[in-house]
Amino acid sequence: MEVEWKVDPDVQKEAWKPIRDISASVVAKDARLIVDLGGGSGWFGMHLVENHPGASVVSIDIVPRLGDARVSHIRGSALDVPVVSGSVDIVGANAILHHVPDRLEKCMSEVARILKPGGIFLAQEPLAGNPPAKWTRGFVRTSAHEEGERPLPYGAMEMALTAAGLKIEKAEFFFLTSYLMPHLVSLAPNGMRGMLRRKGLFLVRLDRHLLEKLPGLSRWAAYVSIVAAKE
Repeated sequence: MEVEWKVDPDVQKEAWKPIRDISASVVAKDARLIVDLGGGSGWFGMHLVENHPGASVVSIDIVPRLGDARVSHIRGSALDVPVVSGSVDIVGANAILHHVPDRLEKCMSEVARILKPGGIFLAQEPLAGNPPAKWTRGFVRTSAHEEGERPLPYGAMEMALTAAGLKIEKAEFFFLTSYLMPHLVSLAPNGMRGMLRRKGLFLVRLDRHLLEKLPGLSRWAAYVSIVAAKE
């Protein structure tokens, strides 16, 4: 049985706001070309440039999903990106790397190839070490996940980035117990949603506080946002 992936908007907004804020802040004012890797409709690329209307967004995907008319869609793979070398200011990858867990080094070499010197790579990814998320992926199928995807440990991403000549400038970790709360609230009976919503908001804020005060807990985080620059 497959579970439809729905989220409670209040808990989702609180949980993901800091992550969205990171992605909205990485684009330099003089950026001209943004590649949304595995972008589908290109929504992530458009989010990256929402404060920079002069930048162009290109979404690369094996199966493009036409969406915003401001996005140019190119059919292509994250392992063989059909973009000119050294031409891109920003590459964004939202929950893409865990779809190529066994070809991560190749993917990172393609990212490094298309970036300009000093260009930025932003990856936001689920992580392998979070017990609730790991258990759920092992036993519950959802409409939002595909066969073959496998969240990676942070160390594997760090090694692949470094090998490709990409220097990590910032890595921020999120969620210990609250990663699944937006989904769980949406599945609850109507009479329980208010109580679960309050619990979800509390856990989101508690996780944020714990990861800030006790950074060693990041080994059990469920999600990471990585900003890296081409050297």
